[in-house]
Amino acid sequence: MGPAEWLLFRFRSGSLAGLRSSTSARSFRRASAYTLPRCLTGYLASLLVLGLGVSALWPHAPADGVRLGGLLLLGVVMWTGLLLQSFGAVTGTAAVVCAAAFAQTAALVTHTGDAHWVGLIVYGAAAGAQTLLVCARLGKVTAHR
Repeated sequence: MGPAEWLLFRFRSGSLAGLRSSTSARSFRRASAYTLPRCLTGYLASLLVLGLGVSALWPHAPADGVRLGGLLLLGVVMWTGLLLQSFGAVTGTAAVVCAAAFAQTAALVTHTGDAHWVGLIVYGAAAGAQTLLVCARLGKVTAHR
């Protein structure tokens, strides 16, 4: 969680700098929207390096694109969940994560598809939903909770 927490701090710092330099709500939203992909990309890059490093050191570790994609999408879910939590938007995050857990559990119990493909699809849907929640919250000034 070290890189995630540090990048959340960087996002809050970047947003605060955007707030100080903004003269309107629109410019603050734009500054926050500029900071968000940089921080999320940084987190995903660190997750990618760690995932590839573990795969290289672990004998017989499968390192295919589906697993790596699932890992990165799960990283998006986790990081945006932490970001939404810092916004105080816990209910939406909990609903998305619970729905994803239910969908993945139901697919695995009923043996619907390969487990890694199911994970990739579920994580992708959850990442998309949480990204929309984050975008809806951008530009609103809140205290860190």
